[in-house]
Amino acid sequence: MKVDIKELETADYDILENVKVAFYRLWKLKMIVVMCTLIGFCASLIFVGIVGVKTNYRSNATIYSVVYGSYTESNAGVTVMNTYSGLIGTSRVCERAAEKLVGTNITGEYLRAMVNSGRIYLSGANRDSKKYGYSLTLVSTLPTPENAVDITNAMANAFADEINSMLGTSSVQVMDIAQGYYAVNSLNVKLVMLLFTAAGMMLSAGFIFVKEFFSVKVYSVAQCEQNKDMILGLIPYKSK
Repeated sequence: MKVDIKELETADYDILENVKVAFYRLWKLKMIVVMCTLIGFCASLIFVGIVGVKTNYRSNATIYSVVYGSYTESNAGVTVMNTYSGLIGTSRVCERAAEKLVGTNITGEYLRAMVNSGRIYLSGANRDSKKYGYSLTLVSTLPTPENAVDITNAMANAFADEINSMLGTSSVQVMDIAQGYYAVNSLNVKLVMLLFTAAGMMLSAGFIFVKEFFSVKVYSVAQCEQNKDMILGLIPYKSK
């Protein structure tokens, strides 16, 4: 198949001219983009108002497998600790933790529900035997600050006790107990406002650009010359 270089150059020129005209039209219709941007900003405020911003309280505890007796026992602790990290949500672990929370109304079922909802989880687990992590972080995110630290430490200790019970050793221990908590918001208001506003601007600008790029209307002399056989005449235009 023979390729005509001149035809390719002409096609490229036509595309560049359409792109230039599309940007020109986008600038002319900039007020529509501004309005859509403002609509996106207002939509973000409505979304934040409907969903609401809730403050949660988070605390952490770190679990290690230490060299406690022999390297073999420690290595076995690392393997089991990572492989069976999913035990954090079992009845045995949650009941162990509930027993440690003396003087509270917290039950094992409540703790299981917290794990299932993702409010209590183990971070850093790796089931790949070549990339085992030697420490896990137990993270608790609670709706109230009451008992936040106690729940975190109870769950961490209960998990370590359950793993040691399986191993018959005491190599898995809670090394860094939770000593406090910090507040986290359930919704990043600034990020939501930024995303909604940017979406309003980008979608409106993109729609106008694509529409004008493929438009059959002409806005420049060069566009009129793209298909000379179809041109019967030109009507001069004068803006008011």
